Amino acid sequence: MIKNAIVIGLKPEEIRDMIPKDTFLVFAGWSEAHSPKKPGSEAMTKDEYRQLVEKVDGDQRRTT
Repeated sequence: MIKNAIVIGLKPEEIRDMIPKDTFLVFAGWSEAHSPKKPGSEAMTKDEYRQLVEKVDGDQRRTT
């Protein structure tokens, strides 16, 4: 579609108006989903880690 629009001499803004707005949302979503994540962005918080330790090992703060 874009190639044909260029061949018939349409201006860039006219071509942009022909493309559905959802197309840009799809491209942005695809790019975000396939770009590498920042290191540590999915790491546990300190509280989540403590909850996991308590769940696995029990409450270590108790004295025996």
